[in-house]
Amino acid sequence: MPTNEEKLEALLHDMHELEKYLRERGERTRILSLKFAENAKTNPGNREFDLSQSRMLSYQHEVWNEIGNQIEKLLKNYE
Repeated sequence: MPTNEEKLEALLHDMHELEKYLRERGERTRILSLKFAENAKTNPGNREFDLSQSRMLSYQHEVWNEIGNQIEKLLKNYE
């Protein structure tokens, strides 16, 4: 049976992994947003759709990062 200290260490490790995942997910979303924005410049037929997707993905990028920031703050409290 793990001790409370071992459980806390495991939880902190998992939280670090979650923070890393969220930041990577946010970065992938940001890159995709930039691709849609670039495509909007070169493909006038899909311009409105591409701009809409770019805005949505940019917003998602901000959300992923904000969640990651909150997890980082929590981790600092317990380490």
